[in-house]
Amino acid sequence: MLQNWLILMPEILMLLYLFTAMSVNKYRTEKTPQTFFTLLRWFLLAILLATLIFYNKSAYPDFWQNTPFTTLFKSCSYLLLLAWNYLSSKWFLNKNRHSYKFCSLLIINLLGLNFLASSTSLLTLCIASSIICWANRHLIYRHWDITKVAFVARLYSCSAVFFITAALAASLWLYYQTGSFTYTQISSYLLSQAQFTLINKFCAVALICLLMFLTAATPFHLWFINFIRNGVLPISGFITLVPWFIYLCSLINLLRFCLAPMSEFIMPIITAFGIISVLFGAFSAMVEKNIRCLFAYISIYCIGFNFTGLIDFSYTSVISSFAYSIVCLLSLGGVYTVFLGLKSHGEYLSEIEELNGFYETRPYMSAALLVFVFSLIGAAPTLGFFGYLSILHNLAVNAGWWRINLLLISTLFTSAAIYRVIKSVYFTTNTQKYDRPDKSIYICLFINMLIILISLFFPTWLMHDALVVLGGTN
Repeated sequence: MLQNWLILMPEILMLLYLFTAMSVNKYRTEKTPQTFFTLLRWFLLAILLATLIFYNKSAYPDFWQNTPFTTLFKSCSYLLLLAWNYLSSKWFLNKNRHSYKFCSLLIINLLGLNFLASSTSLLTLCIASSIICWANRHLIYRHWDITKVAFVARLYSCSAVFFITAALAASLWLYYQTGSFTYTQISSYLLSQAQFTLINKFCAVALICLLMFLTAATPFHLWFINFIRNGVLPISGFITLVPWFIYLCSLINLLRFCLAPMSEFIMPIITAFGIISVLFGAFSAMVEKNIRCLFAYISIYCIGFNFTGLIDFSYTSVISSFAYSIVCLLSLGGVYTVFLGLKSHGEYLSEIEELNGFYETRPYMSAALLVFVFSLIGAAPTLGFFGYLSILHNLAVNAGWWRINLLLISTLFTSAAIYRVIKSVYFTTNTQKYDRPDKSIYICLFINMLIILISLFFPTWLMHDALVVLGGTN
């Protein structure tokens, strides 16, 4: 019994943070926006440490199971949240806004993500998704002007209820057939079927669509784009950056350990989501004028690129997907860091034309932005080249030539979108007076650039060292 409580330490610490933050908010008289971020930072470090200590221990393996594979993906998300927590605090300080509800919702979201990554049961999958969607809905409402996000919140809520209900109905049907919600039991049942019925196919599609909705893959992206356009920057960055690894981990676990017998039916669906996302993201970014939305479309493009590269869920596909995800999140994280430094007269800028001549007054930030955007399109010799290479190499090994051609063509359109940003920053006259960025912006940009530089000279940590941890996927 004591051992189970120790193994549950990451989850206990998340709940303990909620209690501690509530107590501080109620009883402490002197509170600043920094108070809850500092508290959250220490709890996140403790959660990360507990996750690493109990990396392969599980208290209730029939519902969720920790493995080296899930621990790697969760740890990456926790580290991203730590970095984003540090940067977001500066936004709240600048706006002098209370941060109690924001930090509490981040932890509730993290609790759902934690269960989702390690899920071994469809019941856990549905409950964890419900927690995440509930927290996201309330995060969307964390805006000083509710009218700007009311439509997005309603759209997100209705969509979440629909997809979670469909996934729960699919789970109940499979439970009726097998007497269990666990992935292994359902996989054995599907393996015993000589031919899959229409309702079995519906169940698989419902489960996949729930994860596609969470990742904001096209055509389930409308809530994401509208929120990025109207939402506050700390929440936009969190939703874009932190859950990425968890959703990918959950999809891989679901496909490999639950729906593997239906892989011939499912893989074309995953590919279709990938192709639609790649094309829509690339074309939409090319004509978008709002810089935050432009990079939101590029993040959808990157999600689609990743899904298209998962030609199967073999060992090599998983490692190439992991490497590409690392590259994308480092680059997108750098871009969002620059966003936090784009201020004029205390207001954060969002239009491309407001970047005109940005390099004249902020050469360091402009140079960092240049590296990040080149990395997003896979231009050599940036780190993005290795990410693209990992996906394309895996496709070539599996003779996915038409996919390679499609991805390369879509990259041309994404490059055209990136060129518009570069042109505005470097090849137009400065028309804007920018506020002095907080030193934390420069610190985070330096660390990000340092990681990218180290990875350029030692790319084996992406392409080889992670194989040791991901060995459990064989």
